[in-house]
Amino acid sequence: MLRIRRPKKEAKKDKKGKKDKKDKKKKEDEDSDKDKKKKKDKKKESKSKKEKKEDKENDSQSYIKDALFGKEEDDVSSDPDSTSVVSEAGVDDDAALNIAIEETRKYLEANPKASAVDIIELVTNQQMASALKTHDKVQILARAAFTSHFFKNKEIGKYAPVFAKLANGNKITQRHLISALEFICMEKPKNFPVMIKQLYDEDALDEEVILEWAEDGRSDYTYDAVNEETRASLRGEAEPVIVWLQEADSEDESDEEE
Repeated sequence: MLRIRRPKKEAKKDKKGKKDKKDKKKKEDEDSDKDKKKKKDKKKESKSKKEKKEDKENDSQSYIKDALFGKEEDDVSSDPDSTSVVSEAGVDDDAALNIAIEETRKYLEANPKASAVDIIELVTNQQMASALKTHDKVQILARAAFTSHFFKNKEIGKYAPVFAKLANGNKITQRHLISALEFICMEKPKNFPVMIKQLYDEDALDEEVILEWAEDGRSDYTYDAVNEETRASLRGEAEPVIVWLQEADSEDESDEEE
């Protein structure tokens, strides 16, 4: 049988064509892989941005709590910027104060047998972390500890030692305590003289400080929310206590003269 051989030139050309097709396919596969990789990288980048956004939102929500209580591994008090973290988070003094009061209230409810030292430490940490003034510790504690059922729950007797230790005989701190009571009793002025008298009996308020408050009227100690009318109402409710203290003071002076 006669075989017809293809010319060498055509065979070479055909072989080259197959090689070109193979190279083309290989290039297409490589391009496809590159496209897939690009899409994958783009997807990862998009996911990363989304996660960063979510982390940022979560950080914003937990930022204040971290500022107040500190992180598990980092000590906020050792950070030189810790005193202004709440302000940097966009929280004003009133909001920071309310947060500190609420967290202190939760702590007191969860730890009914907490010592005076532990309570003062907690309040001090919150005051510092919230960038509030030193005297705000008194208001934080008073508004967290005293409720409308203070008499029934014997709250004055329970927390008076804490206030006594916090003030440590400082008359300015005691004046701030009276101002905090004014704020607390704005809606129920009749509670004010009872609280004043009980704190006096428990040695958390000095007679001299109470009488000084009675003579001063509105002062730098008075909170803005307590207007002149409210303050006058509180002063009127406290009159029996003031008279009783003045009479007791007069009797003491008479005894000394004799």
